[in-house]
Formats: sequence, structure tokens, C-alpha cells
Amino acid sequence: MTRHDLRSARKDSLMSTRPVGRRGLVLGAGGLLASGLLAACGADPEPPPAPPAGKEPEAPTPVQTTEQFSRIIPEVNAAVVEADEERDAEKLSPRVSGSAAEFRTAAYAMIEKAEEWAEELRVPGDELIVPMTSVSAEFPRVAIALVEDSVEEDGVPYFMALQQADAKSAYTAWGWAQQAVGVEMPMVPNAVVGSEQIAADADGLLMTPAEALALYAKVLSGGDGEDPDDLLAENPFQTGTHERIQTERTELNEGVEWDEAATIHEKFTVDEDEFAGLRTEDGGAIIMGTLLSERKVSLKDRATMRYAEDNKYTKVIGTKEFTSEYIRKYGTHVALHIPSADAGGQVQPIGATQTALDASGE
Repeated sequence: MTRHDLRSARKDSLMSTRPVGRRGLVLGAGGLLASGLLAACGADPEPPPAPPAGKEPEAPTPVQTTEQFSRIIPEVNAAVVEADEERDAEKLSPRVSGSAAEFRTAAYAMIEKAEEWAEELRVPGDELIVPMTSVSAEFPRVAIALVEDSVEEDGVPYFMALQQADAKSAYTAWGWAQQAVGVEMPMVPNAVVGSEQIAADADGLLMTPAEALALYAKVLSGGDGEDPDDLLAENPFQTGTHERIQTERTELNEGVEWDEAATIHEKFTVDEDEFAGLRTEDGGAIIMGTLLSERKVSLKDRATMRYAEDNKYTKVIGTKEFTSEYIRKYGTHVALHIPSADAGGQVQPIGATQTALDASGE
């Protein structure tokens, strides 16, 4: 039976759109705001009126919130760095929550079994590039910040999803998706004006955010055939995911008929508990969500699959030989741009970071 070493486990475990430099920053009317093609709106904005003297505003103005983020982003970075150094997910609190904390907890468990997995951890930087802040007075409030890469000076930035549960709670980050390379970015409102917060069922868009995330999960799972109306634009994460699966499928069935020895399929689902959405300058929206996936290799009767000694997944499982099935689980934070219903076009995925969570087999 075919022997596999899957030396490309790094690519298979954590998707990040690899660097093109952050040179050529775009200067909008509101100031230097963007990496690549993400830019502020060109109109000259008027700051919101100051709150009455002697009384705290019920809802912070966008300017106040942006100043907060200039302090919060370094705190998120520091929490992640400390937690990674000590392999202790409790160090993430209170600045990192939700699936970001859950994914880190799972990653630390894998590192404990195979130290090589530490190389796969992705850490957003401590510098705020572009803030998208909500003007809503309702809770929970959400924000999306574009932040520097912590590893490379001219690396690819991350979209970071933040949420404030109530007036007494701090903003926490529940996920970050590395910006897609070679994909046009939308214009965003100037930071002193702020963005309209939208819900997962918001109308006025090409499709609701919930529908866009569901479509992306279907296409990642089943291919372009799941999108007969061609509403989802090409994107590096989808392309890379499908290429890796097809490469592994070919390796699994080397020397035999297609799928005669084994089948492979990855199914993506949307975590409906996590969502951030803010209106863009064009009337569309940037949204962020969380996808969970399971990639399963099913072996046919009497087939045996063996992996090399240095395979990181099999070190986690504790065996390198399988006769029934081989499963890997992942969590992915994604960012999408949805155009307005009037503008039409396609939903454009603009960021993704995938983390390996577990592996099993028999």
C-alpha cells in the first residue's frame, strides 16, 4: 500500500496568506490607514459632537474607541505571546476569548505531544493599522481591526474581531484572519466617523452575512459546484485547501484506480455563536466568522496507510499506521467582503487563518 510522509503538514495545518510587503500604503483624506488596498473613505469627515460636559457618554464615540484600540491591540498581542511562551491558555484572559482561546488550548495540547506544532502558531502584532469601530449604542458592540503581523516587518496583516459584551466589560478578541494576498480590499469609513454595526441576518446586501458564511462553508466542503450562481469569488484559502486535498487524494491512491484505496473529504461548518459585521463605504460589509472542519480519510477494506516517523499528526495520535480512518480537525477564522444588493458582484473572502486542533485514527 502507498506510503506517505506528508512533509507539507505546515501548509495542511494552518492557512495564512503569505507575505507581499506592506509597502505602498494608501493615504486617504482621513490619514494613513491601510495595508495593501484597504483604505479609508475619501470624504472629509466631521467628528461626532462631544458629549455633554460632566457626563460620560452612554456610547463611546468612534474616536474614543479608536484610542482604546491603540491600547487594546498591544494587550492582545502581549497576552498571546505570554500564553504561547508558557503554553497556558489561562494567560489569554481577559483580552482573548471565544474560539481564539479554544483554538489555542487545543494547539497547546498538540504541542505537548509534538513540539514541532509550536512553529504553526500565528500571532497578530501589537500595532493597529486600520480600526473599524461601531457607532451603535447597543451591546454587544463589535469592532474589526487590521493589525500588523508580529513576525515579519513587512508581513501580511491580520483582521481581528473584537467584541464588548456590555458597558462594564473590556473588549476581547475572539479571532484573527490573515489578509488575503492579491485580493482587492474594500474602502472603509474614516475612523472618526465609525461604521454601522450589522447583524448576521442584515438585509440590503448581495446576501445576508449568515448566507455568505454558509455558502463559503459549502464551497470549501464541496467545491465550486456548490455555488451554481457563481456568487463567491476566487480566494487563496479555498484554492489552497482544495489543492492540498487533491494532492493527498492522489498520493493515497497512487498506483490504483481513483479512490480505490481510500477517499478523503473535508467538511466545513459555521460556528453561529461568533460573528462580527460592519458596514463598508460602498454600502457593503466586512464580516468575520468562525468555521470548524473535519478532514477524514476513509480506507477501503484490506487497505493500510503508513506515515513517516516525522509526521506531526501521527505523533499526536501515537501511531503512524491506519487501517480504517484518519481524521484531522481544524478551526478557521475568516473575513469576507459582501457587496451591497445594489452594487451586485460577488462575495469576496479577504482573510483566513486555519489552526489544527486535533488528530485521531485507527
